[in-house]
Parts: sequence; C-alpha cells; structure tokens
Amino acid sequence: MKKTGLLMLIPAALGVMLLLGACRPKDAASTSGLKIINYANGNAPPVLEPVMNNYLKGSYIMVNLFDGLFRIGKNGIAEPGYAESHTVSADGLVWTFTIRENARFSDGSPLTARDWERSVKHRLRPDIASKGVDLYMFIKNAEAFNQAAPNIGADDVGIKAIDGRTLEITLENPTPFFTDVACYLFPYKMDILEQNPEWFKKPETFIGNGAFRVKAVDPQTGFVFEKNPNYFDADNVNIDLVNYQFIDNDAVAFSAYRNGDLNVHDGLDSAALQSYRDSPELHTFPVIGTGYTSVHTGNIPDARVRRALSLAIDRERLLKNILQLPYRPAEGAVPYGIHWGGREFREVAGNLIKFDLDEARRLLAEAGYPGGAGLPTYRIICQNSRDDQELVQAYQAMWKEIGVESTITTYEPSVYWDVLDTDNWDLARDGWTGDYDDPKTSLFIWMAYKEGPNKEHRWYNTPNAREFDRLMQAADRELDAEKRMTLFQQAEKVLLEDMPSLMVSHYVETALIKPEVTGIVKSNIGHIYFRYADIRPAR
Repeated sequence: MKKTGLLMLIPAALGVMLLLGACRPKDAASTSGLKIINYANGNAPPVLEPVMNNYLKGSYIMVNLFDGLFRIGKNGIAEPGYAESHTVSADGLVWTFTIRENARFSDGSPLTARDWERSVKHRLRPDIASKGVDLYMFIKNAEAFNQAAPNIGADDVGIKAIDGRTLEITLENPTPFFTDVACYLFPYKMDILEQNPEWFKKPETFIGNGAFRVKAVDPQTGFVFEKNPNYFDADNVNIDLVNYQFIDNDAVAFSAYRNGDLNVHDGLDSAALQSYRDSPELHTFPVIGTGYTSVHTGNIPDARVRRALSLAIDRERLLKNILQLPYRPAEGAVPYGIHWGGREFREVAGNLIKFDLDEARRLLAEAGYPGGAGLPTYRIICQNSRDDQELVQAYQAMWKEIGVESTITTYEPSVYWDVLDTDNWDLARDGWTGDYDDPKTSLFIWMAYKEGPNKEHRWYNTPNAREFDRLMQAADRELDAEKRMTLFQQAEKVLLEDMPSLMVSHYVETALIKPEVTGIVKSNIGHIYFRYADIRPAR
C-alpha cells in the first residue's frame, strides 16, 4: 500500500512529551492513573493530510484515527468494523453493507452510509489528485472518474447510500478479498473538509471515527491520540493516550526506548536489532512487502544490463552480514504472505531471483559492455539513513565486481520522494507494502495503464511491459481462481525478464515493546494498531 523509506534530538523529543502532557511509561500508572503508550517510528511522514496520504508511516497514524467498513482484528485478519453485516451478489460484483446503528464520528455527530459515499467520491475527484486511491479502483467506474474519462461523473461511481444505514458498492470485477479493501475505505467529515483545506492541522477539526481521536498535533513533532469515547467498540479500548512522536534519528529513538521515554518503538535499525536480538522485548511480524531498487529504464534502457545488476547482488550476504536485518532475500516481486489457495504464492511460483556473477558478466558482454566497458557511471540515490546508505554502498561494491561504476547521492526523507519524481537518477532505493492477500497488491504498481509514463521506473511501451499489462488485466477479468493465479505467475516472470526494479528483500516488521505493554498488533501490511493494547499495572 505504501512507500517505505527517529526523533529529532532528545531535548526536542522530551519537550514534546512535556508540552503535550505526556509522562514516562514507568510513571504513567502511579502519577496519572492513565494508560499511556509512548511510541516512535522515525521521521514525520511526507504527507499528513489523510486524503492525500500514500505513505506507510502516514498510514500508521490514519489506521488508529479511522476505521473502515471492516477493520483489522487481533489476529491481523479483517473482521466487521462499522459494517455490522454484509451480503454479496451471486456474481461477486455487488456488496451491500449495513452500517452499525448509532455509528458516530469522533466528535459525536452521526456517521451514515452517505458519509462513506461522499468520502470515496471526494477522494476520487480528478482535481484532488490523491495518490492514495489504489484500493478504490476495484469500485466500478472509480478509475474512469478519477482519470476524468468523458461522460463519467461522480454519480457513475459504483458506491451508493441506499439509506442512512445501507451502503451498496458495485465492483468492476469479482474481488474475493474485498473485505481487506473495506478496512481502508475511511469516512471523512466532509462538511469540515470542504470548508477547511487545513482541517487535519487542528484537533477540533481533525475528525475521524477510529479507536482514538486527535488530542494534540504538531506536523513537525508528532501527535497525541486519546481514546475516542464515541467509537463503537470503545468499551474494549484500554489505552487512554498515545504519544506518537516523530524522531528523525535512529540512535536518538533507540536511546529514548532504552531509557524509558518510549515503551513501543519500531522502524528499528540494525544497531537496535542486534542489541535486542535475544530479548523478549523484540517482536517480529510478517508483512506482505518487498524492498527493491527502482531502475530508471530511460537511463538504463537495456534489460540485459538491468538483469546483470540484479544478478550481481548477493542478497544473502547483504541482509545477514552487512545490514544484519531479519528480512528474507527476495525471490520475486510477490512476497511471502500472499496465498495461492491454501499455499504460499511464492512457494508455488518459485525463486526467480539469483546471485550469479558469471551470468552477470556474460549479459554485460552480450549487451556490448564487456567488463562494464562503455557504460556510464550510474547515479544511485537513497535517503540519508544509516541502513539506506549501507545498502547502496554494498550495491556499489558488488557492482564494481562486474565492472559497473556508480556514485551515491543521499537526501533528507522530506525531499527524497520529490527527487524520485525527476529524471535526475539512475537507481533509487524503494519498496512497497501491499494492502491485501492477493498477488495484485504487489504487482499492479508496475502497470503502465495504472500510472502512465510518470511511474518511478519509467517502464512502458516495451513488448514485455505491454505483455505484463495484458496479463494483469486478464487476471482482473478471470473468475477461475486457479487460472487467475497462473496469470499472475506469468506476469511476474515477464516483469523480471525486463527487471525495471531490482528485487532485494521480503519484509519482516519488528518492534521493541516494553514487558508491561501487551496487545500491540501489526497487520500483514505493516500497520501498527493500539486499540487492542493494554498496560499491566506496576508491581
């Protein structure tokens, strides 16, 4: 679902706690009687506006402030949320949801099926240009409306409030995993949103419907969430406050956890992982994400050269010995956690990624660059975190073994993604975490018809790119589950023949959690949820 990429300085981080009324977790029970989570996950997300967010770290915030028709349960699986029940038509296209009686926004105002209809259609508006509408594209005519297709208006989008409690959603194609999608169809307080473009900057206008609501917000330093008394399941929410802090330095965040200023911390670097690798405070969570390096195919147009770059990466050594991260070496674009019936898609599709220096050298020679002779010096870009820099430095050394020279340019996280929108790079650190248990969530980002010539890897108008799109669109129309998965398998092979991105790792999420904190949930797409958490009383 989101791009993947902690706290400024200790005095600044502690100042946030004091300004927002926080206290250390070890003092929470004794001084205030409140149950408080003090949490950090790195720098501020590039976008805090919920309608425009398409970043994983931004989504960590949104999933605690908003709930969909379904929600992620304690076991990480979708369960009924604001829809107390639903039905599906025989052809799998029409889903009818019944909204819970007396559903409320976090300010106590009524929440109806009409709010969902208005919110979805607003986010799809062409003039809004939201990047976070991938999941909406399963809805009939959503893409056409979003792309300003002729004769398609908001009324043609397949979402309609039949009455205050009945919401009907018509899909483009049968979508058996739509309950996963429904977890992220959030309703917004549209009257406020339309009147105030900066509604998300103040607690009184940042209105959601999730387990928590905004008590304080500072775009540079973080949020304070408080329990939402109007949440439909408020009786089962035990945490009173969440201090969600932005800390822009890994070492500072790690120090804050060790000295007790944080009781939950993720986005861990290799130093934190090594320090706690044998500790019960280190928790791991499987996620459906893949780390990769995007290739600007306009600047590196020969697929043989791109495949050579991939073949020269020793992923096992990179992850275990250099980065010392618990990720799995990538075996394809689709990660583990995506299923083919009762089996792992990855196990059925097999390992499509190899380490083979001899084959890499052979491909370079075949392309007319023996030993790398004649190739330009490639420009690698990444964020300025230690892990990112160690990663691309390892690439640089590995590619040098086959004669490929490169330079590295680092950027602050706040500007990195803007640079990626330019042509001033050849290879770029990147990654993607999916949204649902289906291969499409990991493959669609390479579809030309979805993102056009501005997509990061610039892979379009080649025979393989067109064949990839054809296979993906055929999978959208296929009703037979086995044939559909076979189409995805074929599409992945075509993708990796052209190698517009170098697949490097399959993600595993980690978190440090103090012993007194229980019930922290991370979903299979990496989101952290505090609504099931609790804090044991001090002994």
